[in-house]
Amino acid sequence: MPILAPPALIFFCNSVLFISLFTRLPGIQASMQVNKATLGLALLGGALGTVLALPIAGKINNWLSPRRTAALSLMILSFVMPLLAIVPYAGFVACFVFFAFIRTMLDVAQNMISTGIEQSSGVKVLSRSHGFWSVGLLLGTMASSWAAGQGIMPVGHLAAIGVFVFVCALVVLRITPEMSSLTAARSSGNTPIFIRPTRGILLVALMLFGLAIIEGAIYDWGMFLIRERITTDPARAGLLFAFFTIGMGVTRLSGDWLREIFRPSILLRASAVSVALGLGIILNFENEWLAAIALALIGCGVAFNYPLAVSTVISMRSVNSPAENLAALSMVMLIATIGIPPLLGSVAELYGIATSFVAILPLTLLAFFMAPVSEGRGLQRDENVGQEAR
Repeated sequence: MPILAPPALIFFCNSVLFISLFTRLPGIQASMQVNKATLGLALLGGALGTVLALPIAGKINNWLSPRRTAALSLMILSFVMPLLAIVPYAGFVACFVFFAFIRTMLDVAQNMISTGIEQSSGVKVLSRSHGFWSVGLLLGTMASSWAAGQGIMPVGHLAAIGVFVFVCALVVLRITPEMSSLTAARSSGNTPIFIRPTRGILLVALMLFGLAIIEGAIYDWGMFLIRERITTDPARAGLLFAFFTIGMGVTRLSGDWLREIFRPSILLRASAVSVALGLGIILNFENEWLAAIALALIGCGVAFNYPLAVSTVISMRSVNSPAENLAALSMVMLIATIGIPPLLGSVAELYGIATSFVAILPLTLLAFFMAPVSEGRGLQRDENVGQEAR
């Protein structure tokens, strides 16, 4: 079994679950009869679920092992998916909290598996693993576009996705190697539940913040932007959104090769420019072909952001395990971004969806200027980031 197969399948399933839900949000919103501001408040449930999960995510992965955590998380999520499409607003919030809680466990597990394979084999698989997240986004978006075009209700679509992911979870359990010696070796039994972020973690989070906000906005509100500015047809809107996932997928699948050629700071700065250009195009033109190009540029631009941050954090020499450092980074990012979905939803409700994206366009400058952190700049005082981050 190729060493890439286990993390590739996990990332793929995770993204299929994620994008299948978010591409059907307009239909779910209509069935709940709520406006964008109210939906944005519901999306805060995701932040709450993550807050509840992050303090224990690293320890759960070290206790169960990343392999078991990933498989069990996928199985649980497969049952939650159809519930999100049929429950009333209060039930949606509760289910979304639980959905985010389990996905946080899964996010930590999949990155531990990818980096564990890199450390044990010496073969870079992290960017390609994240590339299969993008493949899942693409195929999930196309499936959602087809389902919407055929008039299939969200509950039927999400139930079918759940069955598919449950079967894949059984495969994950069978083919994924144990990572215990690599990922848990530095974790001690008396490690505190809440991992205090170090200066290095805070700098990486600042580097990650700008493009992460824009990527999240595309997931949460991208379909609304397309359907209000470009086309009202749900099937065509889904196809346009697919260009975002294509751009991300192509970039991530070639990411390990690009990381061998270019320095991380160059890749991150090019990413910031690509995102800024894409947003500029889609906010100024309402042509479908230009929108497709713009979304592809944004997808290319956000592709390296999280993989480079993960690689930098995993490479830190710290008293905490890699899982605990990842959880600390996620906690910092959560606190920094917790109010963004409802804020953008409120702005969209008051001033239009395009205004929400205009407001976040300057965040590309943050990624551009913080890019040297991806090479360990400024981290030496408290964590020693090795060349493997490159």
